[in-house]
Amino acid sequence: MIRFHKKEGRRSERGVALFIAIFTLLLITAIAAGMIMLTNTDTNISSNFRDEQAAFFGAKAGIEEVRDRMRNTATDSLGSSLPGASAPSSAPPLPGQTGGILYVTNPLNGETDTPWSIGGNYYPDDEICSEMTSMGGQCNANPIRPLPSLNWYNTASASSTYAASPALAWKWTRVTVKTNKTSSGTASNNTVDGSTSDNNQLVCWNNSTEVALPTTYGTCNADGYVPVYALTSLGVTSSGSRRMVQAEAAYSFPTFPGAMIFDGPNPTYGAPSSAAFGVSGVDQGTGPTYAGAPACPSTYNQAALGAYNTVSQATLTATITSNGTSSQYTGSSSVGNVNSSLGVLGTVEGLNALVSTVTSAASSANIYNSNVTGVTNWGTDGAPVINVITGDLTMSGGLTGSGILLVEGTLTLQGNPSYDGLILVIGKGVVNKGGGGNGVMNGSLLVANLYNSSNQLITSGAPGSPTINWNGGGNAQINYSSCWANSFAMQMPYRIVGMREMMY
Repeated sequence: MIRFHKKEGRRSERGVALFIAIFTLLLITAIAAGMIMLTNTDTNISSNFRDEQAAFFGAKAGIEEVRDRMRNTATDSLGSSLPGASAPSSAPPLPGQTGGILYVTNPLNGETDTPWSIGGNYYPDDEICSEMTSMGGQCNANPIRPLPSLNWYNTASASSTYAASPALAWKWTRVTVKTNKTSSGTASNNTVDGSTSDNNQLVCWNNSTEVALPTTYGTCNADGYVPVYALTSLGVTSSGSRRMVQAEAAYSFPTFPGAMIFDGPNPTYGAPSSAAFGVSGVDQGTGPTYAGAPACPSTYNQAALGAYNTVSQATLTATITSNGTSSQYTGSSSVGNVNSSLGVLGTVEGLNALVSTVTSAASSANIYNSNVTGVTNWGTDGAPVINVITGDLTMSGGLTGSGILLVEGTLTLQGNPSYDGLILVIGKGVVNKGGGGNGVMNGSLLVANLYNSSNQLITSGAPGSPTINWNGGGNAQINYSSCWANSFAMQMPYRIVGMREMMY
């Protein structure tokens, strides 16, 4: 008997494809969501970084505006408001003392911007009480912020001349003189000279580095240096990013340590034999008379003749001794070795930088690109002028002038020319004076030769041998004046000598 067995049908697999499709869709959705999240995260990171950078460069913009406005000749100059500017012969006030701080504020759309206040959220200066030990009793204990006294700070506003559109993100820039230990810490690396005991001594710039003055000095001018200012700026964006930057700035123009400076080894000096001729390093204390001219610093005597090194000092001393006129060279000494005081001016690189600085500051109408026998505008005490002559120059007759005279060729003096300011003979390094005359110069005369004995341009190191041939002499007089010699520093942009970001 045949049996028929009924085959059981295979189980239905309908619905599996739908499950796989849903699972795949969920997987793709998860991947897409992750990618979106990563993209948003990257976007937020980029946005935050961009915002942080905006705050950082905003703070730097505040420093740059204030740095430029520190010049006496700048638009909306802050020069007269700087700590110590009203009395340059005295020690400048420290932070916490009357007038020891200048705040330049930059509020946005009428917002309140009061860094000196302990109340509210108006961009208070939370840093200064931790940074400046000289603030003393001007600080509140909790929160640690300066007390809102009207005695220890001055204020100024950002200038529309420097404004950008949209407005830059800096809120304020604080200006103080730098002291030897500005931090409340005790580590020696908080000081200029590594000492922890000489707190609050003034820090000065000597053309090449910062130095902390001994306690016997109260002002940088007393040692022939210039003050260093600390510029601290806060940048805050509309979304709340905050960055604080601090820079140290000093005059970019060097000092001149003598009435007549032979800036180079092996000098040649044809010294005049006239009993009436004289060179004085005694500081005359005279300067420009134009409106807004910087007040003269305390007087500081220099050598009558500035020598490049000890060998040059001996050469010049023998020259004026042999013709019996050494008594006519007065000052801190008749001939001084000023090598350490020359700083960057003792090198070809520094002299070239000085030539570039002076040339860039001169008006195009006062730059003469050939040998000349006359200058259109010699300047006056009330309106000094910077003149640049790239060739030779002859000064004759009874002309008078004021300002800076830069001669890259040979300077020839005839007659009775008088001049107030700086005469810089940098290039050929030759000055020739013939005959008598009774002209008077107040300021400083510097002669530097940028060529070697083979008449090849020197590219680095020490300059060549300078030459001054002064025949006759008459009763001409050359007087040192620190005010004339240094007054142009305040017309030049301050140099940034240090920069750092503060942990705000």
